[in-house]
Amino acid sequence: MATFAATVLTPEQREQLAADSTVGGGNLLRSAIAANPRPELPFVHSYRAITTTSGEKTHDLSLNDIDALAQSWSVYYLAQGVRRGDRVAVWFEDSFAYSVHYYAIAQIGAVAVLINSNATGPIARSLLEQTAPVGLYADRERLALLDMSLLPGIAWTRTAEELPAPPAARLADGDYWNHHADDPVVILHSSGTTGRPKPTIHTHSTIVAGPRFRLVDHTETPGALMMTALPQSHLGCVAYTTYAVLGGTPIVALSDRKGDELAAAVEKYRPTSVMSFAHGYAELASAELKPGQLDSVQVWVSIGDAVHRAHIDKVLKSRSAELPPSAFFDRLGTTELGWGCLLQVHTLEDKPNDRCAGKPVGVAEVAILRPDGSVADTGEVGYLAARGPAVTPGYWGDSATTYSFRMSGYWMPGDMAYRDENGDFYLVDRAVDAIHTAHGTGYSVFMEEVVLLRVPEVEDVAVVAGRDGGAVVPVAVVTAAGSAEPEKLLLLANEALRAAGHPELGFLEIAASQEDFPVGVTGKVLKRQLREKYAALSEYRQSAQGRSFAAVNPGDAA
Repeated sequence: MATFAATVLTPEQREQLAADSTVGGGNLLRSAIAANPRPELPFVHSYRAITTTSGEKTHDLSLNDIDALAQSWSVYYLAQGVRRGDRVAVWFEDSFAYSVHYYAIAQIGAVAVLINSNATGPIARSLLEQTAPVGLYADRERLALLDMSLLPGIAWTRTAEELPAPPAARLADGDYWNHHADDPVVILHSSGTTGRPKPTIHTHSTIVAGPRFRLVDHTETPGALMMTALPQSHLGCVAYTTYAVLGGTPIVALSDRKGDELAAAVEKYRPTSVMSFAHGYAELASAELKPGQLDSVQVWVSIGDAVHRAHIDKVLKSRSAELPPSAFFDRLGTTELGWGCLLQVHTLEDKPNDRCAGKPVGVAEVAILRPDGSVADTGEVGYLAARGPAVTPGYWGDSATTYSFRMSGYWMPGDMAYRDENGDFYLVDRAVDAIHTAHGTGYSVFMEEVVLLRVPEVEDVAVVAGRDGGAVVPVAVVTAAGSAEPEKLLLLANEALRAAGHPELGFLEIAASQEDFPVGVTGKVLKRQLREKYAALSEYRQSAQGRSFAAVNPGDAA
């Protein structure tokens, strides 16, 4: 019979900790240690080993272990001249070490800049230019991607190979910064799917608002084991790890994984809940799984990009029939929102309508706004907007962009949506991804959902606006089995789209490589790149010899 880990707080302890308004990102470890009955017991497992101050490598850490290592890094950073408000960037192979450095930098009043380990050199350079850190801690592989002569403001760099861990040291009481709720503690970056990644600020209070809410909103179960299968520098991972640290819930810090790798990790660690990106679930849905391989998982969690119902169904069906059915918690959240603001729970028995994002969770107030900032009527499509204690104050050094996303006291993440009479919210599309054709507006998320549900051979799909002469044409890029015929897929897709009342595709291509189906550092499809690729379809068709595609004559499109 499963029992609670000794580190897990009781409901009363969770409620007391959540009610403490002084708890925040700048004193997270001290707050967690003070609240936890067994801070000496390991409950955090890092898939990649963490180097301790003794030079040893370990995968399993207690609160006391994390605190000792973070204090030592704090002392090291102070010795480099880091002071209150300074930014310090970290960029290395993905692991729980991102959290350790964030805790170390924040508790001395500085601001950690967490750069996704998958970031390209240009993305990292852009973030460093925008945030102007005084120092950079990175591994040699990633440091080699930067021309440091173009970043003269960085006073020092240190590589992970030179200093895997600092000497053991204790941080003096006077060196802990006494944070105000609005003090910045960490800068995380957006996915960059609609432009350059934006340095998103989170404060002492915003970074813990979601985890504090979860402490009282969520009931932990005996034997619970969380797994974060996404970049450890990502907001979703930072937030859920914060919850685990505060509540003492055992957690496996994995990383962003492909479907077969995620399945293997689930089989090895046997987590009861898994958080991953949409692409992970798409790949998991098409992976060849062993019987019972995913049986330990009771709850699957997504936060961020849309997860299509076809993929959700396949993941849920993977659990053995004799076991209680698992559930899929589809949370709508962004780096800027700080926590999922909408929640839709999917089961095999309870199938919500297409693209229903659910109802607001208690950490945010959600509305649909018109372009003039007024609240839209029920059923009226407008801008999704949210406000609450977890929302970012804005982007570092860029008030113009910050205020372009703010309206009427709300933050607008860029999604078009509507609310029905039951209070459920429905995502229509990203504002920039809507396809305005001569036959009506096509919403890519809806169209993708139809194709995935009605064309079985399609494993994943991205629909974008292409151009053929002066006409806007919906274009689909799909991943499919090697024997799939593009003409057949296009015919079936258009039959399904026509029946569902959507514009039909003018062009369909089967992706031959990852370059044909590009994703960003957080796994989101880079539709901006695809729009650029298909901006001149007539020329593309002539130059795409040997590629697998099918097209509709412009005069035949409906």
